[in-house]
Amino acid sequence: MSKCAVLTTFAAAAAVITGCAGSASQLETEALLPEIDVIQVKENSDEALKLAQEAKLDVDVLSAKVTEIDNKIILLSEEISSVSGAKIEELESRLALLVEAYKDLAAQVQALETAPLRSAKKSSGPGPTFSPTSATAVISSPEYDLYQRGLQVYNTRRYDDAIEIFSDLLQQYPSGKYQDNSQYWIGECYYAKGEFAQAISSFKTVLSFQKSAKADDAQLKIGLCYLKMGQPGAAKAELKILKDRYPASEYVPRAEKYLSDLK
Repeated sequence: MSKCAVLTTFAAAAAVITGCAGSASQLETEALLPEIDVIQVKENSDEALKLAQEAKLDVDVLSAKVTEIDNKIILLSEEISSVSGAKIEELESRLALLVEAYKDLAAQVQALETAPLRSAKKSSGPGPTFSPTSATAVISSPEYDLYQRGLQVYNTRRYDDAIEIFSDLLQQYPSGKYQDNSQYWIGECYYAKGEFAQAISSFKTVLSFQKSAKADDAQLKIGLCYLKMGQPGAAKAELKILKDRYPASEYVPRAEKYLSDLK
């Protein structure tokens, strides 16, 4: 073999060895790559699992709070639904009765306070100027007793009997001090019975009395009667009259609420 051929053979062998070495290095690198990817994926999976568990805890907490709020809403709704509109109106009527009783007591106290002074002015000689008997005469009267009887009967929901008592009072004492009040409670009796046309007639009669303390009460009830009768236009007109004619009435805020609901 010549020198040139030997060199050629050596070069070829070297090339083969170099190629094999390169292939081995490449194979080693390729073998390591999948291992590195698996580790990274595992780390990412662990982190994702941790975040998911934390998120689940947050969701569980929020779900518990939502459930608690839902339960409270349900309970509140049940409480509200148990208080019907009729019950609220009945409570308002009872409150009106208490106001009536308060006003009467205040008038009685004032009468008791002024009675001794009146007796003293009339009396010219010695002796007592005030006695329980005179107090009873100042406080009580047949008209007052009949009126109180009507209120008591109304309070027991015997509306027909109450109407009869108040009507008797109107006939027996045409110029009495409880005329407008009696007429008002006749209207309340009809209202409680669901006879709204008759109630409107009674309440409008109250408005015919000069400077009646029950005028704004009656005006409000007229509006409510029309609401009950399914006549929102008439109800709005009457409630606006309450606002315009009695701006200082305690019923104005309530009238405004009804007007807002009717828009």
